[in-house]
Amino acid sequence: MFGCEVGPMSIFSQALAGLARLSSFQHRFVFVKKLNANRLVRPLCAAIALGASLVSAGAQTAPPASLQQRLQAIFDMSAEDMAATSAFTKRAYEAQLAHIYRIQNKQIRDIVLEFVLNPKATAFEQAATQSWLASPGSGWRSHHSYPGGLSVHNLEWVEVALGWSDTWEKVYGVKLDRDLIVAGLILHDWGKLWFLFDDGSGKIREPDWYPKAWGTKANWKWMGGHGAVLYAELIARGIPTDLLFSAASAHFDPYWALEKDGEGMNPALREAAEIAKKPAPVVKPEERMAEWWLVTFTDEAWSFSTMVAARFAFELLEETAKDLGLKPDSREANKLAWFVLSRVGDFKIYEVYQKAGFHREAVKQFVRSVLDDPAPYEVPKR
Repeated sequence: MFGCEVGPMSIFSQALAGLARLSSFQHRFVFVKKLNANRLVRPLCAAIALGASLVSAGAQTAPPASLQQRLQAIFDMSAEDMAATSAFTKRAYEAQLAHIYRIQNKQIRDIVLEFVLNPKATAFEQAATQSWLASPGSGWRSHHSYPGGLSVHNLEWVEVALGWSDTWEKVYGVKLDRDLIVAGLILHDWGKLWFLFDDGSGKIREPDWYPKAWGTKANWKWMGGHGAVLYAELIARGIPTDLLFSAASAHFDPYWALEKDGEGMNPALREAAEIAKKPAPVVKPEERMAEWWLVTFTDEAWSFSTMVAARFAFELLEETAKDLGLKPDSREANKLAWFVLSRVGDFKIYEVYQKAGFHREAVKQFVRSVLDDPAPYEVPKR
């Protein structure tokens, strides 16, 4: 009952908590009252004094910031700060840009660069209020739901799709238009630049003007939402339809989800065209491009990232926050999740869990190591 605990609580605080538990124990059980309380309290007080002196002496050689101070520094960080200082998310962002600059078709390359570096939803008359670097890959507690998650999400899919493209060439002798694949995947979640980190709650929210997601024909609501923001913008700017259809294929299989009962790719494009006040482009079944399916195949593979890795990571991080004395789902607990995930990602957390034989304590120790010393996961300071 009085064992030492690892955590941000000081020795003095632990001792006071122990005394409180002892008092409660005495009130509940009469036989304890027969003990001499002084014989229990005096050694405890001596331990407190000794511990305090050791902490004071150690403070001179310990790192300049305690865990409590580091936690407060985390709570004070913005999503932009976290993404910009994380080696993990910064590397993903820069690698994503490198893929864009390798696009051979100048028109497509310039379009993608404009959308990434100067994001404006002109169809909604809305400028982006956060950078591409800081933007999340999804809404709160879903896949890549942390500062910088959008770049990580896009980079993964680009790498997978290019590998798949290489496979088609090796197996079938088919050379696909890699520019169309890369551009479609990088743009497919562009609307998530307006998935805003709310510093007051530590959650992610959509702005009031954002179109609501809806749909009944799939396991996910693909109509409206961030898709409509992207499609409306591409249509409003008169972007080539091959690129528009490639990006839309991330959310709609060009065969299975082309159109059914008023939902699917063509209905989504009609919906977006109404927003943009432009004629609606139409995907013709007899003119579908093979490249679109590589975009579909990669982005539809979200069951592990969303239902397994993300869910486990958020559960584990909430447990860790609780161990640190933070209220579950509080601003502080949620921002702690932002920070840890921006440093290592939910996939890494699940890997630690799996390789530890699915023991949660091993993952908590890993998370605590990131909090204790985040430097290995951060951009080196100049």
